[in-house]
Amino acid sequence: MTTPRLIFVTGKGGTGKSTIAAALAQALSRRRPTTLADLDRRLSAATLLGAAPSADAAARVNATLEVVALSPRTELEAFIRRIVPVGAISRRMLRSRTFGYVTAALPGLEAFLLLERLRIMAGDAALEDRYVVIDAPASGTALELLAVAGGIKRLAPAGSLNRLAHGVESFLEDPHQFGVILTVTPEDLALREAIETATALRERLRVATVAAVINRAPEQLFDREELGALHALPAHAKFARRRESERRLVRSARSTLARAGIDTVELPMMYRPAMGGGEVAQLAVELAAALQP
Repeated sequence: MTTPRLIFVTGKGGTGKSTIAAALAQALSRRRPTTLADLDRRLSAATLLGAAPSADAAARVNATLEVVALSPRTELEAFIRRIVPVGAISRRMLRSRTFGYVTAALPGLEAFLLLERLRIMAGDAALEDRYVVIDAPASGTALELLAVAGGIKRLAPAGSLNRLAHGVESFLEDPHQFGVILTVTPEDLALREAIETATALRERLRVATVAAVINRAPEQLFDREELGALHALPAHAKFARRRESERRLVRSARSTLARAGIDTVELPMMYRPAMGGGEVAQLAVELAAALQP
């Protein structure tokens, strides 16, 4: 696929979303300076890269890779500080009960301002020849986040918020600026959710660039002749048949995604008790090879 300036990584919970976001950021940073923006409160992707960003400062992993932490509430507070530059007044507004009522009356305002921040980051990345990778929420929540601009347009049919919402929608529809990678494992439930998410992204939100990473794909160990020769060793044959069954699931997932028009990349099963920096680096090598123009 075309590599957009900002890549939004989402998927069903448990499919390795944060690990893939961290590996993708590391892979892209070998080509261009890259920022990983972690939307996860636990900062899972940042932790895998050994980074500890704060709300106020980025954390640098190396010369070409940095990590920032983003949250809807932080973006709302920053927006208020921009439009009310007098610090004492903006702080009083943020603490006031009336302001709480206003934000409650505009559902999605915090999420919308987070989307606007992503649009600005992608624009800056295009000017500076950089990439941005987003460790986004799981797919259901991610779709709600990306659909917020449409809701803001209905709530504010004119004025500044309406203009910002139009800008966000144009950003999501621009394949050079925005793209989505769906993480999926070769199980039926994860596969169905990935296809439903891709359909919603394309048809409801008009996102042009959608691809998938099939995670935890086991390597093939035995060919058909070798499988036949293992009949004399029942325990070994059982293991070999299970591995072949897992490979069939991967092939089936790849075919199903292809029929849905979704480009795929496979990442191997790591067979490790836990994921860390070394495993992320290995996955980054795989992704770097897959992303070669």
